[in-house]
Amino acid sequence: MSNEQLIRQYYDGDEAALEKLYHKNIGLIRGIAKETAAEFNCLIMEQHHPNQFSAYTKTILDDLCGEGAVELLTRIQSREYDESRAALTTYLYPHLKGRMTRWLEQNIGCMALSKDEMATVRQAQQLYYIAWKDTDEIAEELNVSAARVSRYVRYNTHFLGVHDLVPEGYDGDPYERLMPRMLSVSAEQAVYRKVCIELLRELFDTLPKKDRDILGKTCGVFGSPEMTLKEIGMYHMMKESAVEKAKSRAVEKLREAYPGSRLQVWRAVHRMMQRPILLPGEDSELRRNFPQYVRALAEVYGVLSEAASDMNNISV
Repeated sequence: MSNEQLIRQYYDGDEAALEKLYHKNIGLIRGIAKETAAEFNCLIMEQHHPNQFSAYTKTILDDLCGEGAVELLTRIQSREYDESRAALTTYLYPHLKGRMTRWLEQNIGCMALSKDEMATVRQAQQLYYIAWKDTDEIAEELNVSAARVSRYVRYNTHFLGVHDLVPEGYDGDPYERLMPRMLSVSAEQAVYRKVCIELLRELFDTLPKKDRDILGKTCGVFGSPEMTLKEIGMYHMMKESAVEKAKSRAVEKLREAYPGSRLQVWRAVHRMMQRPILLPGEDSELRRNFPQYVRALAEVYGVLSEAASDMNNISV
C-alpha cells in the first residue's frame, strides 16, 4: 500500500494507518539522518571494522531518527499534506532535514564531539560565564584538566541567550524580569510596539495562505519557524529564486494594504501625540479622517496611561 493510500486511510479516521505509515518510512528517516550527520562530520567508522559505524555515530543516528520520527508524526497529524501537490516523501524531506539539522546545531554545534563531551562543554561554559568561576575551580569541579577547560570555554557554541536565564514556562519579557528597573524603553513605547505588532498581524492574516507561509518562514514570524529558502522551496516545490520573489511579492502586498489600515492610523496618531503641530501637507489628511483619529487618539491615551500606571505600581 502506498504512502498516499495510507494517508487517505488516516484522514478517514483509521488511526492504525499512522503506525503503518511510520514503519513504511523508517528507511526515509534513517537516510535523511545519515545525510544530515555527514554534513556535520559525524559519520565515523569503526577503526577495526571499516564497514560499521562507530558507537558515537550510532548514538547520533539514533537521536536523529528519533527527531525525524517525531517530526513525521507531527506533520501527518497536522493534516497539512495535500497529495495533489507532491509525493509524501517530497513533502516530508525538508521538515525532517530541518529538524535534524537544528538538533545537531543545538547539541553538536560545528564540532564533532560526543554527547557526553558536549555536555561537559556546556557545563564548563555555564560555570565560567554565569557562576564566574576561574578555570582551575572548574577543572577541579568537573575533574578535567585546566587546559581542557580553557579550550571548552572558548568554543563558540552560542549556548547562552537571555531566554536561557529565565525559568521554563515564564511567558513575560526576559529583559523585564532580569532588569525590572532598567527597561530599554518606556512603558508607553513598549505598548506602542506591542500594538504595532498586533495590527501588523491583522494585515499579515489578510495575505493568501501560501504568501503567509513563505513570508512567515523566511522571517520566522507570527508562529512560523524560520527556514532556509531551500527548505521552503522543497516544501512548496519551488526554486530558491522563486521563493525569494514570492517573499518580495508578499511584502509588496503588505505595503499595498497598509494605507488606510488600523496600523497606519495607530502610527499616525502616535506621531500626533509626539508632535502636536502637524507638518505642512498633513492637515488635509487630518481633516479628512478626523473622527477616526479622535477615536484612536482616545484609545491610545487610555492604553498608554494604563500601562504607565501598571509600571509605576510595579516599581513601587
